[in-house]
Amino acid sequence: MSVRHLVLVVAVTFGVAACSTPAEPAPSGPHATVGALHLPLPSGATYTEHSPDGLLDGCLAEAAVVCEARILDLRKADPQAPINPPSTKRPFGWYTGTDLPTCITPASPPGKATTATGSTLVDSGFARIGPKNAEYGRWKVTCENSAQNNQVRMWWLPTSRILVVQYGSFPGWDAKMDNLLAGATFS
Repeated sequence: MSVRHLVLVVAVTFGVAACSTPAEPAPSGPHATVGALHLPLPSGATYTEHSPDGLLDGCLAEAAVVCEARILDLRKADPQAPINPPSTKRPFGWYTGTDLPTCITPASPPGKATTATGSTLVDSGFARIGPKNAEYGRWKVTCENSAQNNQVRMWWLPTSRILVVQYGSFPGWDAKMDNLLAGATFS
């Protein structure tokens, strides 16, 4: 092999090494993987991808709250089931069902909540989930049982088809959810 060929081989080798990007490190500690989304969870938090009864599918739980938020990959939705795409353009825009949603709160988890009777969009725009911009909305929700009236926040990534819905929004949880979503990565 000539010196010229050796130099070319070395240059190509270094060029390939310089162009490759290192693999993103695997999350350490508790985390949720939903589609391409990798979300580090706070200590003590859990994510239930599938529950036996289906009521807690996609639920993020912490302490006594069994479903603080839902994180769903809508690409895995049953293709036979009717679905409303998430949107800030409709009153119950965070809810993908075709019936009326229930009023999920810390005191009324899925399966124990009353039916929602109204929903008003109070904030919308874009918000970050890790490096991506998501469609964002906040709704004021009224319920059959007025003690369950609350606010719901939604982040929707239409290309990734990942939906995040935070139930029972209030300042402490809002800041915690914002920080949690800021730490998200994608594969």
